[in-house]
Amino acid sequence: MNKEYIDSIREFIENKDSVLLQESISKLHPADIAEICQELDIEEARFLYRQLDNEKAADALIEMDEDLRNELLEELPSEAIAKRFVNYMDSDDAVEIIRDMDEEKQEEVLSHIKDIEQAGDIVDLLQYDEDTAGGLMGTEMVVV
Repeated sequence: MNKEYIDSIREFIENKDSVLLQESISKLHPADIAEICQELDIEEARFLYRQLDNEKAADALIEMDEDLRNELLEELPSEAIAKRFVNYMDSDDAVEIIRDMDEEKQEEVLSHIKDIEQAGDIVDLLQYDEDTAGGLMGTEMVVV
């Protein structure tokens, strides 16, 4: 990510050119998108973020600095957070996002999760302190 690339992203955002912006970021890794968002002001980051599909948006959200992530999420309704992000995340990543919310918002987000089992797993993981093994683990299992 160099200054010229970030400036071109800013220009696409300033001109509300969704097509060129999407073309420019479509092949990027979510960590790169998160890094770009760090360089933008919050309104620019929100505009860029709205151009992402749900899966890439969820992946990029996890890669973001916690403060920026919280700023992006604070204005979103609970239903949008559940449908756009949490439904596309592993349980440990969803817990990381939800843990930073106040208790009322946590309950609202959890109520909008389609998959009852996933919601239950998240609730279970939220019981652990974040710096413990239980607070860091996910519930998904890989079978080989």
